[in-house]
Order: sequence, then C-alpha cells, then structure tokens
Amino acid sequence: MEMWDVFFSFEVSTSRNPQQCLQVRAQVEIRSRIITAFGSPEAVIEHMAEWSRSKGLDTSRVYEYFRPKRAKQPWQTVIWKAFIPPKYSFILWLGLRGRLSTRERLMFLQEDSSCSLCINTQETAKHLFFECPFSNLVWTNIRQWLGIHRRMSTLLSAVKWLIKEKTRSSVQNKARLIALACTVYSLWRHRNEVIF
Repeated sequence: MEMWDVFFSFEVSTSRNPQQCLQVRAQVEIRSRIITAFGSPEAVIEHMAEWSRSKGLDTSRVYEYFRPKRAKQPWQTVIWKAFIPPKYSFILWLGLRGRLSTRERLMFLQEDSSCSLCINTQETAKHLFFECPFSNLVWTNIRQWLGIHRRMSTLLSAVKWLIKEKTRSSVQNKARLIALACTVYSLWRHRNEVIF
C-alpha cells in the first residue's frame, strides 16, 4: 500500500489516547481541505507527485502552493534598499501598512487622541506626517532642498510619486528615497520623544 493510499483511507477512530485522537482529527481536517481545494483525491495525488522528490515530499513547494498570496504593493521594492538604514525602512514600512501606533490606533486605551506635536486635532498617520503644522514645515524644507514641487498628502502617495518621477540620476533618486525614509523616521521619533 502506497503512502498516498494510506493518507486517503484512514478514518477517525476512538482512541484511548486523547492526544493521538486530536492529531488524527487534525490530519483528517487537513486531508478534507486538500481534497476540497483540488476537487478529487486523484488530483491531490497528481499534485503530490509534482511536489515529491527522491527523499520524500518537498514541503517548500507545498507551502508555496498553499500560502496566501497578496498583490505586490508598489512600495515593497522601494523601501528595502541597502542604502536606506533598516530602522528607517522599518518605520516607513509600518507607516505604509498603517501599523504605526498613532493615538488614533490606541484609542481603546482611552488616552488623549490629540496630536502630540500641535495638539489641534486627532493624531492619525496622515495628520502626523503631512497635515500637522510642525511636520508640514519639515516637509516644506525637505521638498525645497530636493527640488520637489509637489506636496504629498499620504505616505503611499509620496512613494508612488517617487516611483513615477524617477530621474536619470540615480544619486537624486537615492537622495529622495533616503529623505522620505529619514523624514518619516525623524518625525516619528520626535513625536515619541514629546510623548515619552
């Protein structure tokens, strides 16, 4: 009897060992999901044969097939560069994913949600990095220094604009990317210093 035949033929039986019973139930659940995904046991066996190698099943191929795949974001290729310090890239990455712990995101703690830099409005990522008078002044100086005439309103629009407006000068492109990452990091750090 082949391994695949065993995989498709076993059933859940009552066992004296509860741990073993849970493992068998989990295996049956996985088997059911796989059969549902492929439509029939024969189709599963066919795919498993493709995933096999001489030593057994190549789990990396199986994982790659079943893992959820999301559409690539335009900013993924921009923020993770060798010339951008990792801590700057990380904060920019969190900001682009909407995962920075701004006061708006921490409202469940029932803390004051006003911007720590201007104290005028609710602290959102958009406000903190682009609408706050303090950050607006910083961005004005950065844009002037780099010769950027367009005002940016969100991190995503800033990155999309940098991708779209690449110049022939790679030095200028790098300077713009570093300036974006550094400014976001510096504003975030300054905000944290004011709070803490």
